[in-house]
Amino acid sequence: MAKANNATVGTYLAKRLEQAGIRHIFGVPGDYVLDFFDILEKSNLNVICNCNELNAGYAADAYARLNGVSGVCVTYGVGGLSLLNAVAGAFAERLPLIVISGGPNISERSHHHLLHHTIGDMNLQYNIYEKITVASVILTNPRQAPRQIDETIEACLRFKRPAYIEIPTDIVSMPCQEPGPFVADTDIPSDKEAIDEAVSEAVELLEAAKDPVILVGIEAHRFRIQNELQDLVDHSGYPFASTLLGKTVIPEEHPQFIGVYGGYSSWEDAHKVIEKSDMILCLGTLMTDIEVGGVNALFDPSRMIIANSDKVRIKNHVYNQICLIDFIIALKDRLKKGEAIKVDVPHPSIALKERYTPVPEQKITLKRFYHRINNFIDSGTVLIADAGDSTFNVANLFCRKGVQCIIQAFYLSIGYSIPATLGAKLAEPGLRPITFVGDGAFQMTVQEVSTLVRENLNPIIFLMNNDGYTIERVMQDGAFNDLHMWKYSELPSVFNGGWGCAVKTEGELEVALQKALEHNNELALIEIQIDRWDCSDSLRELGAIYKQK
Repeated sequence: MAKANNATVGTYLAKRLEQAGIRHIFGVPGDYVLDFFDILEKSNLNVICNCNELNAGYAADAYARLNGVSGVCVTYGVGGLSLLNAVAGAFAERLPLIVISGGPNISERSHHHLLHHTIGDMNLQYNIYEKITVASVILTNPRQAPRQIDETIEACLRFKRPAYIEIPTDIVSMPCQEPGPFVADTDIPSDKEAIDEAVSEAVELLEAAKDPVILVGIEAHRFRIQNELQDLVDHSGYPFASTLLGKTVIPEEHPQFIGVYGGYSSWEDAHKVIEKSDMILCLGTLMTDIEVGGVNALFDPSRMIIANSDKVRIKNHVYNQICLIDFIIALKDRLKKGEAIKVDVPHPSIALKERYTPVPEQKITLKRFYHRINNFIDSGTVLIADAGDSTFNVANLFCRKGVQCIIQAFYLSIGYSIPATLGAKLAEPGLRPITFVGDGAFQMTVQEVSTLVRENLNPIIFLMNNDGYTIERVMQDGAFNDLHMWKYSELPSVFNGGWGCAVKTEGELEVALQKALEHNNELALIEIQIDRWDCSDSLRELGAIYKQK
């Protein structure tokens, strides 16, 4: 007897999310999506209900960075539009995030009724999400839905960008075909002639260069080609720097690593080598203003080869239809194998040799704090930096092998880090998140500490309390940068879990760090109280440049 087909559009979608590699799905329930939430709870997926939709999106963003794909589920209108900013950030930074939104009944769409959570236009949310996703669909026919779901998820996985699936309430329980095996075709085909021409030109320029250098970007991580990239680095012998987004894509202990080149937050030695180079090979690098320090910093085409996920630019020549991994492999095959090129700068690991001796009664400063933290972080951790001065300071930490780093260095959404901590920990349970967030950013998304506690997670959160928005103060000071002061260190008791403390001196910091190590199974919120104008040299430089505009 043939097996009965009990599949519905809702169960089909839930199964495909699981088959795509998602183990946890973030979101906030609402009436247009309650039936699908019920299906999710009965599936093998772990449903993580967040405090709001924006936080759910930030958590899904970080989850995708470590897991390779993520999902978020919300209701229509008030949920979908609240989520929008996080999805825009995921689109900007090349992240495969599958957005599921409930929607009004199919039968309502032709009547233009003024339904709650809408403005009367039933296509509004879909039209908006089309702008910040690689694929989007409204499921309106149960026979077509399986194919549409498969194609949308496949596009998300192939191009490493968000995708949008709207599932109207009345289609969730409609019968459809059973979901069979799912193997997404994620290949981006390359044009063989274009690769041959691009590699020939690149090899000629690189082998003629006196001081070639590689700049490693985030797309190598997004497309999971770090091994191929490191093979090229080893084969060529070229020194390499990473961008802010690309930090730790190749382990920083690698002998050819020269530091982070991040424009305003460049390590001095990395800046020296990059600026001296007569040929810069940029692999997977997003040439953003923050990444390379302003729109004019590296844009000298005469000394640049820029290879991205789907094209290569060499000087003023653009080669389309070239996949990044194909270019890297072909370049390695054509380049002569070289010995490691010695550069006149010390290896960045020298930062770990700088002795730190705490002065117990001395007031803590930002510089001394990060000096101490550089010797505190170890393998088995993931560093998460919020937008602002935390971005610049974390970029300047040296990361041992086994340490990963999450910096939203392109989109720079303030408040990202606390929900991202949730997503990162669930994606990689074996890693302990260490999060750096300013007081202004913390106040934006503090609710998600509640979810961290509820899920029994164990991050260490360093809250840099400098009494307001310092990143904006250095650009233009005013009362608009002031915050109402909270008793931050007491918030764990409010959220009923974890522990907190306030640190004013170097001695108090030592006590807090020791407690965080001893209580490694629970959340730690360590408030670092510093002067309001205490900030990094990178931030001061950025402020000075802004004031010159």
